[in-house]
Amino acid sequence: MQSELASVAAQYAQAMLDLAQDSGGQVDETVLIELEVVNKVIALTPELGLVLEHPAVTGLEKKHLLIDAFKGKIGDLTLRLLEFLADRRKLNLLKYIEARYRELLNVAKGKVVATLVSADTLSKEAVASIEEKLARQLGKKVECEIQVDRSLIGGVVLQVGDQVFDGSLRGKLRALEKQLLSV
Repeated sequence: MQSELASVAAQYAQAMLDLAQDSGGQVDETVLIELEVVNKVIALTPELGLVLEHPAVTGLEKKHLLIDAFKGKIGDLTLRLLEFLADRRKLNLLKYIEARYRELLNVAKGKVVATLVSADTLSKEAVASIEEKLARQLGKKVECEIQVDRSLIGGVVLQVGDQVFDGSLRGKLRALEKQLLSV
């Protein structure tokens, strides 16, 4: 079921990106921010989420609710998407559309998002240095999402796409353990 939702959401996300890019300017970035805001508002307002998910509430009622909640706060393109999804009873795709839209926008902008997990909080300079080195290696702009995991003991784990580079002390200890057990 999840893969079906993600597949349908990918089509909507691609259409939104195409429309946003045709509009020119920074509309493509703005749409992403607006999708994030809409999803955050729905997540932080459980009553709104319940109404939007309730099968007894008609698509037209959901559409009017969304227009009342977001008109003037988000752009016309994003508002039209919400109306379209409400009409087709597909509002459950919003979070998937946001995720896929972000991925497509990053590809279009030549940007790679990497996950950097460290045992301790890294300084801004250290993160900038890692991003710069990665950008040189990959030939793309790199943005790191930073996480802290004290169980790493020391070092960092870097994930770029489906590749994982484990430079943590925990990873090195596991590798040593495997090597010792294979003897």
